Amino acid sequence: MTDPTRAILAGTLAPAAALATDEALARGGATRASLLLWRTAPAVVLGRFQRADWEVDAAACGERGVAVWRRFTGGGAVYLDGGVVCAALQLPAGHPDGQAGIPEMYRPLLDGIVRALAGAGVAAERDERTVRVAGRKVTGIAAHRGRGGTFVHGTVLVSADLPALEACIAGPRRGELDGLPRPAPSRPDTVANTGVEGLEQLLVDAFGAEPDALSDREQELVEELGGSRYRDAAWHAGPWAAVTPAAVSDVLGRG
Repeated sequence: MTDPTRAILAGTLAPAAALATDEALARGGATRASLLLWRTAPAVVLGRFQRADWEVDAAACGERGVAVWRRFTGGGAVYLDGGVVCAALQLPAGHPDGQAGIPEMYRPLLDGIVRALAGAGVAAERDERTVRVAGRKVTGIAAHRGRGGTFVHGTVLVSADLPALEACIAGPRRGELDGLPRPAPSRPDTVANTGVEGLEQLLVDAFGAEPDALSDREQELVEELGGSRYRDAAWHAGPWAAVTPAAVSDVLGRG
């Protein structure tokens, strides 16, 4: 019998702190399954292997005060604001679902999101990598597998600014490689808001989780990562820093 999942309700975090908290949870050595929930200010978050100038419209981001950040997991670019719930599930290596391969490793979080939406009367369905409502995507997902277990995180659109989402993540997704690594492009999709307020509590209930807090070790990692990696412009530019246009550099990791 496994211990109940712990729920860490982080509230609204600045983007750097939010990204650091996700990574700290993945690397902090938790021995219990952990559900982390947060929201943040308007931001675009790139997957680890994405090129910023291929993914974002720098002018649209600049006009809206939207900074662009890079997370430590792969996947595609996502737009975040106060109308998006970010959910992460960390399963320790000894957990029954902690050794699943791709795409099975996504199932526990996706299933929990479907249960939470059902609790609000929203009929949602999942496939291997996302959750949809009436055929439209409401959840994006990415993952990390390490010695400490399996970390899967995703977004749930509640009341996001969809015109801003469309405008900010409107990069060309192509261009000259300039002798540098080929980036992983996002895959455009039709999206929708769920309109479900109070989603955090519905997610806690869906996972049968118990409120808890980050451990001392996890909090140390948040402070370390938040003050180093996620404040480093070179991290957000990635291996394409030397060829990143100035207009894009200006919106990387700001705020």
